[in-house]
Amino acid sequence: MRTICTIIGVSLFSCSIFSEVLGELILENRSFFKEGYLNQDKQHSSFTFSPEIYIEDGETIFHFKSKFRKDSQDTNRNLLDIQELYFLSIGESKEIKYGVSKEFWGVTETNHRVDIINQTDFTEALDGEEKLGQPMIKVSFEESWGNLDIYALLGFRERKFFGKEGRLTLPVIIDKNESVYESSAKDRRTDFAIRWSNYYDQLDIAISYFSGNSREPRIIPIDDAYSKMIPLYETIDQVGLELTYLVGSLALKAEIISRSGQGERFSALTAGFEYTQVGIFDSRIDLGWILEMNHDDRLDSSPSILGTRLSLNDAYDSQILSGIVWNKVNGEVGFLLESSRRIGDCCLLSIEGFYFDDRDRDNNEPKLFETLLDDDFLKLEFTYYL
Repeated sequence: MRTICTIIGVSLFSCSIFSEVLGELILENRSFFKEGYLNQDKQHSSFTFSPEIYIEDGETIFHFKSKFRKDSQDTNRNLLDIQELYFLSIGESKEIKYGVSKEFWGVTETNHRVDIINQTDFTEALDGEEKLGQPMIKVSFEESWGNLDIYALLGFRERKFFGKEGRLTLPVIIDKNESVYESSAKDRRTDFAIRWSNYYDQLDIAISYFSGNSREPRIIPIDDAYSKMIPLYETIDQVGLELTYLVGSLALKAEIISRSGQGERFSALTAGFEYTQVGIFDSRIDLGWILEMNHDDRLDSSPSILGTRLSLNDAYDSQILSGIVWNKVNGEVGFLLESSRRIGDCCLLSIEGFYFDDRDRDNNEPKLFETLLDDDFLKLEFTYYL
């Protein structure tokens, strides 16, 4: 740590090196329409601070970003995480990254099947896009035949779960302190991943392979009374395929995986399209239409999502994303809303809401949102950029 601090200090005051000190402060308040089934409060607020340092010296990049979050109600949402802490060495056709980083895989909008490098932080958001930093060594090659990324993932991050005082939690207590692993190395296992990607005219394609601890634990009971549940992290092998095909303003997208290690081998798919109407009503406003369908061999039915993305293309980068989640088999319906607008050059104001429809509670079919029917919420978030 002393060596890292010395490098940062020298680099920041060197004229020949480009450096930036960045960061953001986030104030968030979630307002729930009802009390929780465990009598949780309707109002939950949190504070997040994320300082960031970026240093570039010729063909070497150093990037540091941490994240500190303090929640008013749920101590399980408190977080102190290193999101990025790596050195990147750039060559003519090869790059080497070593340290802690976040890597995103995927092309679809609503369900990222193939994205498996980093652990998901579901205590931050329901969409699964918030991740924890992952220690790794990554070697990348860029050739005429495509891009090849090879990963050695050093150690494992366990999933965070809401506490009993939190909202959007499960109806049972999950004790992450008693997590069990299939691998004898447990969270010290070194996982492996590889991904090839390329593009051909209108087609973008990527094929990936991952072997290691599952980022998606199975929740199992410790007794017949189901009084407490614990996470089980199994050793899996996953093959993934990403496809994007562009036809004018229409983008066809698909993510497909085949995974072994969690019971019988299964496949899962998210596929759909996004169509953008540019300059609707002879204005600068763009309207995007999103339709995606899901399939998972482990489930009897999976929801479909229909959404719109309205981009005002103004000086404040104003956007509104809305959507409907619908499952024909069990009658499950959910409504989501996300909107954001910059305030000057320093700040961002965003609103997020979700309504879980409860008109069909007597339906005996299993539901993805069954434990969230009393957790309809509206979230207001203010971000200040340092």
